[in-house]
Amino acid sequence: MSPTADRQPDKPSRHKAHPNERLSSWYVATLVAILMVYCGLAVVQSFATRLQWGPDEPAHVVYIRSLALDRRLPELTHEAEEDAYIPGAAHTYQAHHPPLYHFLASLAWHAFAGRPDEIVSYRAAGQAHQYTVPGPVRPVRLLSIIFGVGALLLAWMTARTVFPDRPAICLGGVALCAFTPMFTYLTGVINNDSLLVVTVTAVAWRWARVLRFGGTTAEAGLIGLLIGLAINCKETALALLPLTMVVFALDSGARSARGWVGRIMLSLTIAALVGGWWLLRKWLLYGTPFVYAFVNPLLSLHPEQRWVAAYALPAQIFLFAFVPLDVVSRHLPLPVVSRSLGVLAAFSLAGIIALFARRRRLGIQSYEAWSLGLWLLAATFVVGGLLRNVLLIDWRMGSAGGRFLVAVLPLLSLTSARSLSALFGDGRPAKIALVLAVLLMLALNIGVIWATAAEYETLRF
Repeated sequence: MSPTADRQPDKPSRHKAHPNERLSSWYVATLVAILMVYCGLAVVQSFATRLQWGPDEPAHVVYIRSLALDRRLPELTHEAEEDAYIPGAAHTYQAHHPPLYHFLASLAWHAFAGRPDEIVSYRAAGQAHQYTVPGPVRPVRLLSIIFGVGALLLAWMTARTVFPDRPAICLGGVALCAFTPMFTYLTGVINNDSLLVVTVTAVAWRWARVLRFGGTTAEAGLIGLLIGLAINCKETALALLPLTMVVFALDSGARSARGWVGRIMLSLTIAALVGGWWLLRKWLLYGTPFVYAFVNPLLSLHPEQRWVAAYALPAQIFLFAFVPLDVVSRHLPLPVVSRSLGVLAAFSLAGIIALFARRRRLGIQSYEAWSLGLWLLAATFVVGGLLRNVLLIDWRMGSAGGRFLVAVLPLLSLTSARSLSALFGDGRPAKIALVLAVLLMLALNIGVIWATAAEYETLRF
């Protein structure tokens, strides 16, 4: 499959973009509407989720306070019960994560340092409880929503590069991502995944431009910088390194092996310089660059326990990629949710198989085929890393591990939108299928917000 032959029609527009550069008013209005609905859903979801009850949120708050108030990285603990902000001596099990998200969040913390504390009251097991939450927590949560908007805009820019003549796919793919409940949920709380998804999608956008228009030395440097920033968000971004090597190996703009090898080396070198310091620091401090707070590998369990856990994990990982299962399980009909998402996943898988099987008949450009393949590989690497962690580090990561796929959710959403088009054709049936998929996610999102509020007793509908 040569990337050069199919790309000939794009050469006249190599310098900038495609012929469809001007956007119609309805197109812009639809994109703005998607972003506005996402913001509304994310804000309501953020208020529905009890403060400091998001995934690992108390630990992230300790990390942020340490940077904001003490200007120091917190110490690593190996028990969640040991997490605490102590002036000058904060410690948390999230200290193994790189600090870029927490640094940016600490700036927001400073900006809202004068905001009064909030008292959170709730009942559990018939008993009344309450605790105090620092005032900046709420605004720092809303920072994640800004990151979510950034990720959606980058997903749209990626789609415009890969599917320039398919506006329905561009808008539909962005809407699928925006309305996926787990995306809305994670970008409504304090969590470094909200910034990771921005950097990963930015890298994918630049990949798409290299595959379509050809790469340059400056492009290689930019991609290396973006990967370095992504590694500074979370080590999941290491999966971008081998995929970037593939991108430049496929680049027809490099006239010789020396050209594409040079660009690969430049990208990897800049990524290492920008992101490698954190791995080096952990190596010097802990004796390994991949230290993790907890060590409970699946392989260490008793055989019967191991079988029970291994049997339950696949379904949990799948569902957690779409919904915060632990929060809403008592309030939503999970069999209906599971089957609905399973049907959508099955149609998407069938569509992508049909697309690659009928690639030449459908006239699929090579840059589109390679982009789709890279997006699927990125998701495969994330799942592979999760399985490694479950087997060798901490099997409990798998119980909610599907949420790690949020890092590549914009890419999977674009892939799903394109696959539905391949399955149902490019006419009205495909658009109807895409609209139904978006409405399914929107309805599920509203249901998750309602279930979250019911679980935490936060909102009154």
